[in-house]
Amino acid sequence: MENSIDQLIAWSKELNVLYVEDDLALREEVSLFLSDIFKRVDLAPNGQEGLEKLAQNDYHLVITDIRMPIMDGIEMIEAIKERYPKQPILVTSAHNESEYLIKLINLGIQYYITKPLQSDQILKVLYTIMERIYYEKALVQYKQDLEIAHEKLKHFTHLQADSLSAQSATLKAYKEALDKATMVSLTDKNGIFTDVNENFCKTTGYSKEELIGKTHHLISHPSTSKAVYEELWQTILAKKTWQGLIINQTKDLRMLYHYTTVVPIVNTEGEISEFISICQDLTKLHALREQQNSENLSLALSLNEASFLKQIPFPCALMSNDMIFHSYNKLFETLVNNHSDEHLLLKLTQEALTLKEVVDFEEMEYFDSIEAIKGNWSYEGDITFKGVLKSITHMLEILVKISPYEPNRYLICIVKQEEFELCCQVQER
Repeated sequence: MENSIDQLIAWSKELNVLYVEDDLALREEVSLFLSDIFKRVDLAPNGQEGLEKLAQNDYHLVITDIRMPIMDGIEMIEAIKERYPKQPILVTSAHNESEYLIKLINLGIQYYITKPLQSDQILKVLYTIMERIYYEKALVQYKQDLEIAHEKLKHFTHLQADSLSAQSATLKAYKEALDKATMVSLTDKNGIFTDVNENFCKTTGYSKEELIGKTHHLISHPSTSKAVYEELWQTILAKKTWQGLIINQTKDLRMLYHYTTVVPIVNTEGEISEFISICQDLTKLHALREQQNSENLSLALSLNEASFLKQIPFPCALMSNDMIFHSYNKLFETLVNNHSDEHLLLKLTQEALTLKEVVDFEEMEYFDSIEAIKGNWSYEGDITFKGVLKSITHMLEILVKISPYEPNRYLICIVKQEEFELCCQVQER
């Protein structure tokens, strides 16, 4: 964790952030925390002032609450997306604001934190955001450097210098610059490796001896289509530069994502003598984007799940094979909050609460696992048991209905005897 914090500070120490929050105490507390990470932290109490500051300053990240006076977070984000579509935004959201999260997904928001804010939670999300900003800036810088190097290389290949020593010195300088930043390889006109730099060997896992004399097929990943290589060869044989993404693989078969530039080298007779290939390794950036896509999908699925539970008019929750509750509706949360054991609500929020802690059953040993419950239920279909719920003021006889929801997860409904038939009808719908 300490290394991650050091890396986060290294990425963020020259960056500016805008924090929009109407709660004065929280705004001051979080701003002090952010000041230890970022170069500059500006504050705004509502969305309108946030937009005004954004119009006057450049911010690498905007952190905003949702519910605020004058202009709320949703309205501000809509305005930001219209004026500054590439502006990174982190949303802080209360636990019961799930209805807003669907709007945020539709607006393209990728990062959010639920309140109350915890320092380790903030650091984890900031690390993800700053890592992405760092690699995207690195990619932009690489493309700019590559264009400059390409122009110099083109100039060099057509340069007829008066002094051979001057040519050698210039070529050496270009080579050193490329070697430090990229993977470089030389092939003959048939595509056979004649030389590779140290970065090429380090990234692919092959030694220079293993590569020289082989073709690019040695490191090519099968997911790169033949059409890509056909276009590449058609372009470079026409004495033009080709650029694009190629998926390669390491010696131990790990996928590599390379933004590749291939330049044909033409001799004094105007014929192609060899090709130089310059690759920027984008594997980490690709993995970061894949992770973000996965997180967005998980968020969308969790929202659908929350909407489903919200529609059921009884206390209900989703339980895993280990009998622990992971998702639940507001009625279930209220039921647990009114339990005679005041510690259960905390366990519920920590995803550590089990069914037998909430309800007392006649045969408690049956409720240690879902398999034990199934073993003591002699009927097909959903499982129903009688139990007793201990609230703060009284004891209540209830029915617990257990239904399969998806592999290794079950829907639990807790109802009174007179509500059971209606509960079955609701679940059928």
